Amino acid sequence: MMRSLIVVSLLLISSFSSAQFSRSKSWSYNLTIGASNMFSDLGGGPLQAHNDFRDFDLRATRPAFGVGLTRHHKNLSLGLNLIATQLVAKDQYTTNRGRSYRNLSANTDLVEISLVSEAYPFARSLRLNRFFVSGGVSAAYFKPKAKLGDNWIALRPLGTEGQLFEGGEQPYKRFVVAIPLGVGYGLPLNRISNLKFHLGYRITFTDYLDDVSTTYVDAAQLAESGGATAATLADRSTSGMVAGTKRGNPSNNDHYVIATVTYQRTIGAKKYDDCTNFEIPLRKTGRR
Repeated sequence: MMRSLIVVSLLLISSFSSAQFSRSKSWSYNLTIGASNMFSDLGGGPLQAHNDFRDFDLRATRPAFGVGLTRHHKNLSLGLNLIATQLVAKDQYTTNRGRSYRNLSANTDLVEISLVSEAYPFARSLRLNRFFVSGGVSAAYFKPKAKLGDNWIALRPLGTEGQLFEGGEQPYKRFVVAIPLGVGYGLPLNRISNLKFHLGYRITFTDYLDDVSTTYVDAAQLAESGGATAATLADRSTSGMVAGTKRGNPSNNDHYVIATVTYQRTIGAKKYDDCTNFEIPLRKTGRR
């Protein structure tokens, strides 16, 4: 399935790239607001964690803000977008007894840059011509943190799963590559601007957006390598976990979703100009 999703994204980008830019309709700038939610090893539903929409928790939703630049060609567009948000996951939000007892949490600052193509597959339909699908590629910087007392502590430098042990695994990367896929609806405001409502799902290639992936390590050894704070934040349970006990599930990568509303305006155009951000072919009536 993963290969199929990647292929779809690449096809959307390549379909736009092959268009003749010399006949492009316009450029536009984008101003975006929205909300994000993370699907990870922490929190989630009462049953087994799935790292997808089944683990959605409204309490973990946080605002997102972005800007972008888009080039339009008929019913295709290619946009370069920058979005900043915070992803949140907390075991205290779940009713699953095992994860609730684990009591871990992460607030992950994330800044994402993406190259996304949008296509209007129903452009010839008068009822569905405003719906679009999107796909592309993105890269994001992320920084998981946890609260200790009144302070927020960055988790990656602590090596909470033994990354700083001599001869152990290297700390996880600060950057992650993702495949953004989504669906949306465009609402024209006038000839040169519109609103876009979009739901985008990010398939990532890391299991450390929440700093949790594998097993607990020896607390004394962790305190020696990362300090007492590392040992404290690695195990927030009331009675302490035995080294080797399951802490996360490395088989499921972390993912996140961003729902946005974007104001899009054609660059260099005036309201009386005959230009729109996308062209919708007229329906054929059969008359000659």
